[in-house]
Amino acid sequence: MAAKKTNPAFEFTIEYLKKNRKAAFADVRDAAAKKKLTLYPIMYGRAQALLGIVKQAPRGQGKAKMAKAAKAARSAAPAGAVKRGPGRPRKNPLPAFDGTIEGIVAAVKSSEQAKARYRAALEKIQSILSDALS
Repeated sequence: MAAKKTNPAFEFTIEYLKKNRKAAFADVRDAAAKKKLTLYPIMYGRAQALLGIVKQAPRGQGKAKMAKAAKAARSAAPAGAVKRGPGRPRKNPLPAFDGTIEGIVAAVKSSEQAKARYRAALEKIQSILSDALS
C-alpha cells in the first residue's frame, strides 16, 4: 500500500506554527508564498487544530448527525403527522368544535369570519378584472 502523500504547504504551515504558535494566517501565507507554496485558510486552521493551538470539535457533531437525528424523529412520528418548528402554526388548525355550546358558537363565528375574508377577496378580484377589461 502506498504511503499517504502530504501537502508541502501543509507541512510548511505545521513547521512554521511549531516555531511560532501565535503566528497570524497572513504571516504564514506570506512566508509560504516566498517558498512558492499556496496556503489556504483551511490548511492553517487544520494545522492549528493538529498542534492543539485551537480546540477542535469532536467528529460527528455537524450536519450528518443532525440529519440522522431528524430522520429518526420522522420515522418515529406517525405517518400523517409532520413535525413543524416551534412557534409555527399548524397547516390545518384543529377544529374549534368541542361539543359544547361555546364551541359551536366559536365554530360559527370563525366560519363567518372566513366567509367575510373570502367575499372581500372575491370582490377585489372582480374589481381588478373589471378595470382590466374596460
